[in-house]
Amino acid sequence: MSFTNNHKNLMHVKERFENDHSLLKKISMTMNFLGSSSFSSSPIINIDQRAIVFDLSKGANIHNVPIKGLKIDEFSRLVEDAMYSENTGYGFGRWAEVREIYANEFFNSTVEGSNEKRDVHLGVDVFCQSGEDIFTPLDGRIHIKSNNKNELDYGPMLILEHSNDNDELFYTLYGHLSLASIANIEEGQSVVAGQKIAEVGAPPENGNWPPHLHFQLILELFSLGSDFPGVALSSEQEMWLALSPCPIMFFSDTYQSINSIHVNAP
Repeated sequence: MSFTNNHKNLMHVKERFENDHSLLKKISMTMNFLGSSSFSSSPIINIDQRAIVFDLSKGANIHNVPIKGLKIDEFSRLVEDAMYSENTGYGFGRWAEVREIYANEFFNSTVEGSNEKRDVHLGVDVFCQSGEDIFTPLDGRIHIKSNNKNELDYGPMLILEHSNDNDELFYTLYGHLSLASIANIEEGQSVVAGQKIAEVGAPPENGNWPPHLHFQLILELFSLGSDFPGVALSSEQEMWLALSPCPIMFFSDTYQSINSIHVNAP
């Protein structure tokens, strides 16, 4: 999950979030739209009703195997075995979950002298087989097509542009895709809800992760483009979770537990 090394850009985001009242108004209006009875979306992936929700938080394990420090093939096999044991081909990774699997220097803070690492997940993961079809949930436009090649980055990815009922823009991000599946996608291309836009990628091409889609809602992209973070510093999570709120409205009510804050609430 990418993050620009340009500290100046990040400070601009923080300054606008703290001081730009029009930005906060836009965020509120878009969230009202997404939570309204008039909002509807098409499935992003055709998930069966037996899909499981993984715990990938700090100290977590899958089938009694700690996930921290696992090699990609071991991690992938554990994920696949866990889904198979529940008679499903799908599993979710939670929004706002604090994780320790983001271990390399790519997740270091851009603040000079800081030892903090980004560890708060800003999207929802949908684990499945590579090659799984991905569809746009809403009408929109291809805003960004990129291949972020850093280890544990997004890999091939798309950002789609949409509008609320006041014609203000918001975005959806799709990470860890198959490069071949987006070969004919063009920036600026219009798409309609339910249209296939990509396929889930495989490691190492997908950023070197177990096959899954990282889906993220973004209410303001700023100038970060394909470097908009998918993982945030804990010290800045209030801001980033407001800019990328839980996209529960794009999934069945069956999966309320994809919201890590909801799950861990007292």
